[in-house]
Amino acid sequence: MKQEDLQALARALVARSAVLRGEVSGKLEQAAVDSSGGRGGTDSGEQSFAASESGIDLAEADRDLKELAAINATLAAIDAGTYGTCVSCGQDVGEARLHAQPLALRCIVCQSRDEQQHGVHHARL
Repeated sequence: MKQEDLQALARALVARSAVLRGEVSGKLEQAAVDSSGGRGGTDSGEQSFAASESGIDLAEADRDLKELAAINATLAAIDAGTYGTCVSCGQDVGEARLHAQPLALRCIVCQSRDEQQHGVHHARL
């Protein structure tokens, strides 16, 4: 990937990171309000709804924190000059894959193997 493309990607990732940090902060604050009874009322149904909303806020914050970690790993790889090299096998990730999944740290083969071993699909940008 060209240096100017890497710089543009890094700038976009830094901007996305700032947005995510704000969203995580807001979701954690809202979850605290929901769980402390700030929106739960006295009715058990209202309290149950507030607890459910708090759980959703925490799940969304967790998802965003995982994306932030992926962004940080990608930015570190760009800084180290290793962006586009599979962290598992050391082979080229492939420019087409990086355009489709800019946060991809593994080649398709290694990513598939990782998902099969862990039984999880790791969604990226």
